[in-house]
Amino acid sequence: MASDVEKVVKLFQKRETQESFGEWIVRLARKIHEKPEDVAWFFNEMRRRKEWEEKLKEFDRITENLSPEELFELAVKEAENTPGIKGNTEELLEKAIENIKKFKRIEGKLKRVGVI
Repeated sequence: MASDVEKVVKLFQKRETQESFGEWIVRLARKIHEKPEDVAWFFNEMRRRKEWEEKLKEFDRITENLSPEELFELAVKEAENTPGIKGNTEELLEKAIENIKKFKRIEGKLKRVGVI
């Protein structure tokens, strides 16, 4: 799987591939009646979600034998190294809900046309 990803990354570094992919995104967006930037956002969001799933699996593997005290210490260390979140809770929740709805809408359309 990792080697496949590396091949795709190398392929996308070529200008012709980038142009072809851009054209494909535009055609796909027209077909499902979405903006091309939203379709590109969807695929980027899918990639980010997979990365988070992998990180969570790794975290679960690492922490499965830790005591609650050790987990708390680990959480404090992580919190100290994490940048702050800007914005109030209500705005963040509204944005998250919008993004979830947009993701589900585009996902449904892409499933109907057989892309995913």
